[in-house]
Amino acid sequence: MNGEDDRIIVCRATRKYLRYILLWPCLSEELNPGKYYIAQTGIYFLVTFIAFLSILIHLAITISKNLEVPVMEDVSVLASIIGIYYMTVIYLKNQQKLANLLKEMSNFKNFGKPTNFDQKEEKFNLLSKAVFIYLLVSLTQYAALKFNQRGECEERNKIKGLNESCGYIVQLWTPFSTQNVVVYYSLYAYTFLAMQLLMKPNMLLTYNAFEITEHLILKIKHLNQMFYECFDNPDYEISGRRLSKCILYHIHIINLAKTLNECFSNGMLTHITITAIICACIGKQFTEGDHLCAILHFSGWISSLVFACFSGQQLINASESIPSAIWFSNWHEADIRLQRDVLFVLAKSQETFYLTAGPFNVLCFSLLVSVVKMSYSMLCLLTK
Repeated sequence: MNGEDDRIIVCRATRKYLRYILLWPCLSEELNPGKYYIAQTGIYFLVTFIAFLSILIHLAITISKNLEVPVMEDVSVLASIIGIYYMTVIYLKNQQKLANLLKEMSNFKNFGKPTNFDQKEEKFNLLSKAVFIYLLVSLTQYAALKFNQRGECEERNKIKGLNESCGYIVQLWTPFSTQNVVVYYSLYAYTFLAMQLLMKPNMLLTYNAFEITEHLILKIKHLNQMFYECFDNPDYEISGRRLSKCILYHIHIINLAKTLNECFSNGMLTHITITAIICACIGKQFTEGDHLCAILHFSGWISSLVFACFSGQQLINASESIPSAIWFSNWHEADIRLQRDVLFVLAKSQETFYLTAGPFNVLCFSLLVSVVKMSYSMLCLLTK
């Protein structure tokens, strides 16, 4: 950080957890990432790509040799990884723009700090911690379930003459034997670490969008209060200055909303598309008898989708409250010159803010229902 104006005080916990999984730069490089950030993201892709390649080869061998091994888990995991990779690449591409957005949202010099900002920030940090712990516990539980199935897997290998890797968090292909205890547990530790790095970005990135949206909504509520109090003083000069400040604040919020959408729109398009596919595959996995693992995987993706659609719906609702705040102010008691200006402000305030998923979809509750319907249709095709 270069100075007081460069401090980022929003999303502190989320940025810390993204740093843990190598997707956010250190404090000194947040606004201008350098070679260390490039190195850490390179390590992320190197460590995780080996696991991805191993799962892909395992699926290819299973299908090509027509082995009696369930493949839906492989398909759902591979779809998850591909979707998360794409979301991650978009996020990394927009990291500097996002950091500048967070810096702007941390600056209260021009328009003041929104009411209850500090309490809300603490609440969001606590929720971010809960999300991170949920991901850690869920992945650990998933790994434990797979390890407990090791004996059953080895017995199936003997009966059917298979050579499946048993007990790992995902099904793998390895070019070497894993019978040696040291080799087995070393590979187990690697796959556990790789899947921790691979599966956490989905919900953390979505939660990051949710958190930023909630901070933007705080600013909208602050603006509404300023509009409501704008004409309490009958003096023309005072009311004029207040209205000018409200207009500038409104323009500032519009720009923040546009930047937020630019940072997350394409990633959210990937999210909703992949979620529909993954949930269908997980549903098929559930019907094949792998209930607990399927439920854990499903809960992570559907929770992330709910976060995304909820934040989009909240932003729509908040932006539509601005005209009401202006209308219920004492504008009718203001100077006639200001009343003419209020008409233009009312017209501009009709613009609704959206979080989009690509050029065609808007994140909202109706989109959540559409994704669930699409996933169910895919599941019906898979189970025929």
